[in-house]
Amino acid sequence: MQKKGKMITDISVMIAGMAGDGVLFTGNVLAKIMKRQGWEISTYRDFPSNIRGEPTNYTIRASLEKIYGRADDIDVFIAFDCDSIFKHSERMAERGILLCDGEDFVWPSPSKSKARTYHKFPLRKLAIGNFGKEIFKNMIALGALCYILDLNFYVLERIISEAFLKRKGKEVVRKNIQAIHLGCDQAKEIVAPEGRYSLKRREDYDRLFLSGDEAIAFGALAAGCRFFAAYPICPASEIWQWLAVYLPQFNGLVVQTEDELAALNMVLGASYTGARAMTSTSGPGGSLMMEGFGLAGMAEIPIVIVNVQRAGPSTGMPTKTEQSDLNQWVYGSHGDFPRIVLSPGTVEECFEFIIRAFNLAEKYQCPVILLTEQDYGQGLRSAKKFDLSKVEIERGKLLNQEELIKIKDFKRYEFTPEGVSPRALPGMKNGLHMVESNEHDERGYRDENPENRIRMMQKRMKKLKSASKDLIAPKIWGKRDAEIGIIGFGSTFGPIQEAIVQLEKKGIRAKYLQMRTLWPFPSKKVEEFIAKSKKTFIVENNFSGQLSLLLKSQVRTPFDARNILNYSSQAFRPSEISTQIQRAL
Repeated sequence: MQKKGKMITDISVMIAGMAGDGVLFTGNVLAKIMKRQGWEISTYRDFPSNIRGEPTNYTIRASLEKIYGRADDIDVFIAFDCDSIFKHSERMAERGILLCDGEDFVWPSPSKSKARTYHKFPLRKLAIGNFGKEIFKNMIALGALCYILDLNFYVLERIISEAFLKRKGKEVVRKNIQAIHLGCDQAKEIVAPEGRYSLKRREDYDRLFLSGDEAIAFGALAAGCRFFAAYPICPASEIWQWLAVYLPQFNGLVVQTEDELAALNMVLGASYTGARAMTSTSGPGGSLMMEGFGLAGMAEIPIVIVNVQRAGPSTGMPTKTEQSDLNQWVYGSHGDFPRIVLSPGTVEECFEFIIRAFNLAEKYQCPVILLTEQDYGQGLRSAKKFDLSKVEIERGKLLNQEELIKIKDFKRYEFTPEGVSPRALPGMKNGLHMVESNEHDERGYRDENPENRIRMMQKRMKKLKSASKDLIAPKIWGKRDAEIGIIGFGSTFGPIQEAIVQLEKKGIRAKYLQMRTLWPFPSKKVEEFIAKSKKTFIVENNFSGQLSLLLKSQVRTPFDARNILNYSSQAFRPSEISTQIQRAL
């Protein structure tokens, strides 16, 4: 980052305090201002599962280039307490700025300051002294940040008005705007003009600003989903919240269930009657869904499940990110049955992949899982406006009444070369609507004959091979002839991309294979990538290396790969990847 008057291309701002300090609200507002000034934005929310009393922080990263995750360093840090400084100050960039509200803040020695500037900034005292309420400290902090970052105060005032005018009235808006300007005036007294940062302002062209959860909900609506049932669970609740507002406007239904068992069973029923249906959950809820998950496989009912991963096991850490549910959905439930597991790596892919999930579910009459994570599930990102004209809906072998009448002997589970049978809906004339959780024959009647069992198992599992042409293939990023190969999925997308840039600056050329379909596993593509890499690294946010173990079980040619694992509950930073690769070479 460079000083005012020079071009700034990338900046990270952290706001930290305790849960209940309004850190997340302050961060959201700052992110919106920077986005409206034309910057690409990526946010990272690190907050506790309780409502008040534990540390929380929000990092807003803005760049002239497209970004997908947090940076290594913090350039501007505003802390509502001293403890936040102790936890995060080591991540501050050289010549960074820190403003602290803590009365017990201890100035670092010059040898440890690394040219950073530290300022005491009594947010609470200013709020209580001028407005009688501590709550205004957030607006004072925003005013100070607007001065330091040379942001547009008019834009900030508009955002505050949008947030409060309808709910709380003009007087509340007026006081908050006063607090903003007070923060600016106070910042002018403690931060010299040459210590400010100047952010270039660009036109906020046709872009969205949303989380991965919201992109999934938007995509589900566009894909024709008209029934959604779920039990609210962090970090998937934003999907439910978005659909609860918008799905009814398109003749859809949202049901909040008593638990995840009921949610999946309702989705099964809705899909059986012809609706495009979906549920969302996280690890603990996914565990409860496993019996219904198996029923979807046996009855060949198309359903979509979104699992937004969090740290486990059990209740684990409900608001922290992890990638430890891969085994759960690739191997989950008992018995063998086909399932498809997709893994988006960006907000844009969340929208695109959920549409593909619905098409795949109906075309191959099996459950499809969209596996995402808390990091970008709840983190806000700037994104290009989604092109709804490209949305295609494929309903597979779903028969209409005219087609069904022409069939003399309709068999719901008819043996076919591709393993997919014609499907009719309940109530349609000439149809047969038997649904067994037991093994059954072509008409759906229970049948435990060994020969029938063999044919039915082969029929169902044949779908995976048939689906191969429609699955989302892995994508190679970077220089294809590079000797260092990196493999990852989901939210590791951004950190790996930036790690490759860091490695290149050190004279190390690397490429990246983004896994976008995790099951059926794209063995051939992965084998080709590994064969063309001198060294391979597998990057994932879990303890046991679940992607690595899956890869080793599916790749037939011997290979040597090193795991780069992070199970701290925090998303990777780019240097955590590039540093480990450098050390291993």
